[in-house]
Amino acid sequence: MLWLDWTASKYWQWTAERHQLMAEGRIKWYSEHKGYGFITTENDGDVFVHQSSVKDFGFFGLEKDILVTFDIKQTPKGKQAVNVKPLKSS
Repeated sequence: MLWLDWTASKYWQWTAERHQLMAEGRIKWYSEHKGYGFITTENDGDVFVHQSSVKDFGFFGLEKDILVTFDIKQTPKGKQAVNVKPLKSS
């Protein structure tokens, strides 16, 4: 169900129904040559990430210990990070 009233609580509820709330973690390791790696999180352990799920990283890509936000998608092989973006520091 999609709400037209985009108040904060309803946005989060819609996001939660769509995937889960955005998770945060650090890149544990990532191989640009292989095109995949893992993100380590406090609540979900290590989460697989594929290069097709990486957004907004530009030329340098993912490096160890970069803070990222992402959605978690459950796949037959386990949890996978999607919509991976760098966590912007303010």
